Amino acid sequence: MSPLSQGDAKLLPLEGKRSSDTNAARIPEEYLQLLLPYAGIHCWQQANVQILSQHLQLGKFSLWVHDIMAYRDQVICPFVPFPLYTLHYLFESNLSIRMPHSSPFLLEEDTCNLFHLSPGLSYLPLEAGTKTVSLNINILPEHISQLAKDHPAMLQRLNEISSGNQAINRHPYTINALSNLLVTKMLTCRYLRQEATLYLERCCTDLFNIFCRQYAIEDKSMFIDDVDTYDVYHRIFEYMKTHSNIYYDIHKISWMYEIPEGELATGFLNTFAVTLEECSHMLKMMKAFELLMQQDRDFSEIAAAVALDTDTMIASVEEYYNFKISVQRN
Repeated sequence: MSPLSQGDAKLLPLEGKRSSDTNAARIPEEYLQLLLPYAGIHCWQQANVQILSQHLQLGKFSLWVHDIMAYRDQVICPFVPFPLYTLHYLFESNLSIRMPHSSPFLLEEDTCNLFHLSPGLSYLPLEAGTKTVSLNINILPEHISQLAKDHPAMLQRLNEISSGNQAINRHPYTINALSNLLVTKMLTCRYLRQEATLYLERCCTDLFNIFCRQYAIEDKSMFIDDVDTYDVYHRIFEYMKTHSNIYYDIHKISWMYEIPEGELATGFLNTFAVTLEECSHMLKMMKAFELLMQQDRDFSEIAAAVALDTDTMIASVEEYYNFKISVQRN
């Protein structure tokens, strides 16, 4: 890429309040289907690049989604106004970012990283034709220890960080099928304000916990980042995702796929960074929440759709998403 002058660069905030949103009438039609309800929306185009930036405050998290298309060679400047941690997911392109006082960092397609970022500008060169989707889950330093309290290896690593720009993990993690499902659900969320906040905040929590578990597995030298090795576990995941109305446990899955229970438990954990039981519960809770939001489904029908009795379904969903179903439905 040819050098570009400072005037060619475009500022891309990764956090902080913005004074006003872009009027929907000014947003290109092809971006309208990407808009998240109640998100702050900023869309702009130069001769060289078009960017749709969306952000939502979700409890301890703030969610920022950037859809970027470069028509010519361009440099954009991601900007952070204060210290924060950001769990970053990248799709569709590889990018090399230059952060202040650190070596260039390769952001690989379909990977995630947890960064500590100090205030200031970074430089992100884009080649002509680059199309990318970047999702940042931001966490302020005062919240990070509480969120990581159940993950000792991660908490120890976080406590070593006080300043500078750096990745917390030693190498990028491939976005596994479960994390990809959560991100997809977030990017296609069309719930209204309260429901969207509940749902998206829980997705952020699940993604952060999965990342911390990946870090713990890697720290114990158990992590194998090879989807071909675990193809059978992705078939199991697809079965669980599409059969939420059937009761199953590790004994049944072991019998169905002819895998010893011990091997199944370890292989599933290494592939998705959650246990088979945790994954099953997560998928059932997502399905139940989706049906609850339709308003015309009765509780017994929803419970049957996730293979639970009605009382257990209600108590489980309320605990998982931290809300009262009776209040939401009134």
